[in-house]
Amino acid sequence: MGYLPFVLLWGLPQIWENSEASPRFFPLRCLQISSFANSSWTRTDGLGWVGELQAYTWRNDSDTIVFLKPWSQGTLSDQLANQLQHIFKGYRSSFTRDIREFVKMLGSDYPFEIQISAGCEVLSGNSSESFLHSAFQGTDIMSFQGTSWVSAPDAPPWMQRVCRVLNEDQGTKETVQWLLYDICPQFVRGVLETGKSELEKQDHSHVLVIVLSVLAFILVLGGSFAFWFRRRRVYQNIQ
Repeated sequence: MGYLPFVLLWGLPQIWENSEASPRFFPLRCLQISSFANSSWTRTDGLGWVGELQAYTWRNDSDTIVFLKPWSQGTLSDQLANQLQHIFKGYRSSFTRDIREFVKMLGSDYPFEIQISAGCEVLSGNSSESFLHSAFQGTDIMSFQGTSWVSAPDAPPWMQRVCRVLNEDQGTKETVQWLLYDICPQFVRGVLETGKSELEKQDHSHVLVIVLSVLAFILVLGGSFAFWFRRRRVYQNIQ
């Protein structure tokens, strides 16, 4: 149950925020889970919520993010939406490649899983807050703060090396800044406009359902991954 700390870290802030009698906001929260069995097999899946409503999914076998609601695209133009789909498609392939390179550089072992949580929240006064956190085997290891990657306080020592390498890639950092601080708030404002009627009907008690759904999603992926790994070992032993 190594993923429970990550699920709680991701989900409890939603429960806490929604339990207060403050004005209601509807943050965009995206979750990526990537499983690496060995140097050649990997699987990446993604989910996205606006408030407590799941509005996006990105399956491992698909090249595009699927909009689950009629209003999920918000007010983005088709041109910008296609551009973002292209960027995320490239991101997924480069992410897999880079992780494998880090494994070689650090001498790490397979198998393992990486979880990434990212999104933003539009606040009153036209302000917004964005976030991007990475976890390894359910433990927080890194986040993007302002203009650079920062190792988590309790991250293993090798994370400092990873951050140094990532921070040398100025182009990627600028893209992350653009997505987090420019595109994300703009996108959420559009979604709040097009999905207003359905979003305002949300019941805060459903937040617990989200957390349980995420946990179930992780357990299903973990079970599939474990089954594949056991089957692979049996096959190797037969040979």
